[in-house]
Amino acid sequence: MTLIWNDEAKVDVRKAYSDYYNYSSSLADDWSDELAKKVELLLKFPEMGRRVPKFEISFIREVFVRKYRLVYQFQNNIVRILGVRAMGQPLGRF
Repeated sequence: MTLIWNDEAKVDVRKAYSDYYNYSSSLADDWSDELAKKVELLLKFPEMGRRVPKFEISFIREVFVRKYRLVYQFQNNIVRILGVRAMGQPLGRF
């Protein structure tokens, strides 16, 4: 299984980490660890996430990491992380 992070997703992760870090460095580190574990699980079980209702496409899915949604695409043995959005934040386009 191949993992690819979109540039936008990388920016999203840095922003989420920074938001947690501004509150507590240990919370930021815990969130980062939890995110890494979720990504590892996705590589083993890419269909574990739920379909994103907005997109109605079976290969665009999401998993939750605390108050964030990790949106990803799974096709042809590739997991592509599309974005990481706070729960109240609109998904936008991927």
